[in-house]
Amino acid sequence: MIIKLNLRIKLMIILALAVTLPLIGSSYFLINQAEKALMLEKESKLFGIAQALDNSLSQDFDVLLRPEEQSFSREEQIHLLNIRLAKVTDEIVLANPGVGAGYYSKELDAIITYGPSHEYSYTIGQSIGPEHRGREVMAKGTSLAVTGAMVRGNILNAMVPLIRDSQVIGYTWANELTVSIWKQIRTMTTVMYLALGIALTVGLGIALPLANQISNSIQGIITGLRRLRDDLAYRLPETAAEFGEITLAINKMAESILNTRSHTEIIMQSMADGIITVDVEGRITALNDAAFTITGLSNDSLGGKLISFFEQNASFSDPLLETLNNGKTFIGYQVELSCPDGATVLISVSTSPLQNGKDILGAVVVFKDLTERKKLEERVSKISHLAAVGELAAGVAHEIRNPLAAISGSVQLILDELPPDNSSRVFGDVIIKEINRLNSIVEDLLYFAKPSKNNVTMVNPNELLQETLTLLAPIMKKNSVLLQKDLDPSVSWVYVDSEHIKQVLVNLLLNAVQALPNKLNQIGKVIVSSESTSEGVKINIQDTGTGILSENLPRIFDPFFTTKDRGTGLGLAVSSKIIEIHHGHIWVESKVGEGSTFYVFLPYGNEEDTLLPS
Repeated sequence: MIIKLNLRIKLMIILALAVTLPLIGSSYFLINQAEKALMLEKESKLFGIAQALDNSLSQDFDVLLRPEEQSFSREEQIHLLNIRLAKVTDEIVLANPGVGAGYYSKELDAIITYGPSHEYSYTIGQSIGPEHRGREVMAKGTSLAVTGAMVRGNILNAMVPLIRDSQVIGYTWANELTVSIWKQIRTMTTVMYLALGIALTVGLGIALPLANQISNSIQGIITGLRRLRDDLAYRLPETAAEFGEITLAINKMAESILNTRSHTEIIMQSMADGIITVDVEGRITALNDAAFTITGLSNDSLGGKLISFFEQNASFSDPLLETLNNGKTFIGYQVELSCPDGATVLISVSTSPLQNGKDILGAVVVFKDLTERKKLEERVSKISHLAAVGELAAGVAHEIRNPLAAISGSVQLILDELPPDNSSRVFGDVIIKEINRLNSIVEDLLYFAKPSKNNVTMVNPNELLQETLTLLAPIMKKNSVLLQKDLDPSVSWVYVDSEHIKQVLVNLLLNAVQALPNKLNQIGKVIVSSESTSEGVKINIQDTGTGILSENLPRIFDPFFTTKDRGTGLGLAVSSKIIEIHHGHIWVESKVGEGSTFYVFLPYGNEEDTLLPS
């Protein structure tokens, strides 16, 4: 009973606060906004009156004075202007009771009119003080509304500059006593506070009885929840209104908890690795989402024999069945899994029996896709291999370069001694030509071993492709190559050495052209495309040539490996090195008789990321 009483009191306090605080807060906000709105309305009205005075003075003050009057004294000119403008001022303020308005002349530095004239005629000819905000209006040529003590007293004063021919000749004003304004505000707030009091009284009169009813309903729900803690089959009694929805929701939640999956199943579905469980008869009892994705199985496989779904993948199902039948476990056993789409995936398989104490319930296999990890390992291995080859190439190139220079110099001396018509000169020319070819190979070797410092700039990959294609256009035309371009206009710029990347593109495009069939009735095609990814830009060069034998694919980027009669085997090796030093990678896909596609990936970055040591 004490708990009920405390709960009821708390609910009453909460509901009372819930009613009163929003009402007080919203009322304060509304009153504040209403006051601001009233002040803005007053300002707008006063500015409109001041502007009307401006419009009534069609030209400047001098026009209102006859030529002979313009030489009169200041006091006489003020008097004459007052006579001619006072009627305008009085007519306007007569239409707006409680408002004072008038003209001020900057040249005469005096009040010209101040209506109503019968009240403020004594101000005519007076100058405003140096701190009066009217001087700011005339100095800046901008309208201004201020509140404070002025000629008339405490007023809200709206002032508009009189601008003629881009010159400020004075200003007009319209004002209203703040006493009058605040009187209107007090009347308005009194009405609003009265409405607030009535609203609070009505709100509390409704809220407090409701608090008692709510406390009783909540106590009933608390009692029901205590029973549910020990008995999930119990259902709370149905009640009316909103609390009926709460009890219904609690009852449904209890039913859901009874039927929900176990904690282990939730963990299993959340895992990135595939999981399949089978019972003692080898039937599939559970799969997680990752297993569906990797194996391509569907929900229909549940309850079916494992072996029937993996007839073509015995290397995958055999370890699990071995675990089920003999209790042998496998850890990190690597097998190849054939997917329904024809692809082959390398996976790591681990199996263990499912036991409940000493009872065998079945077996479980956990497997993960190793495809990406394998590619990464191959790339790392390739980089290590190329690094070792590069060191060897550097040593060989340095050792070859000096003897070549000596041979070239000696042959050149011999040629210089021979008469121009000597038949032996042709052999000397052959030697020089081959030495130059060897020097070119040595230069490629040295670059492969240790690339020179690159000239990194921000480059548009599409523009680089266009330049390279233009450079190779004559060769493609000569070989009757059908060129197809599909360049993604959204590709971002990358920081690269444009000449080095162009060298890579030239090598790949020349290889593509050379791989095309050389038949009169068959036209070869080269497809060049670019695409933007989240991490960089991918350039694809595809040909419809002869393709690359599968046994040659792993070696095409190795130095000195070539299938061409006069090739050095350094073109793709150097290209791979260039892409590597730009923190990218290059790879190829090929089918014999259908053609090859070389892919070049260049990451986004900045100039500092891609600079190389010399």
